[in-house]
Amino acid sequence: MPFKPIRLIWTERNISHIAKHGVSVKEVEEAIRDRYAIVLKHKCRYALIGSALGRILFIVLEKINDEFYVVTARDANRKEKKRYKKMKKS
Repeated sequence: MPFKPIRLIWTERNISHIAKHGVSVKEVEEAIRDRYAIVLKHKCRYALIGSALGRILFIVLEKINDEFYVVTARDANRKEKKRYKKMKKS
């Protein structure tokens, strides 16, 4: 289940970090709106596996008050892609 509309926190640091993984701000914002996205919660962090512009991404978000800081984003690994595709089929 994707997130409800949320506000992401973007800084030079996290934009630069995701760029090192070849991921853009636009891709992250699209992936969090993916209706097939898988969301996992651990303490105040969330991991999301979602699709954006033809790619399946793994994104880590940290909740800060009512906003979410993008910790990292990268291409999903084989296991994560398999999990996403299985969820999308069901």
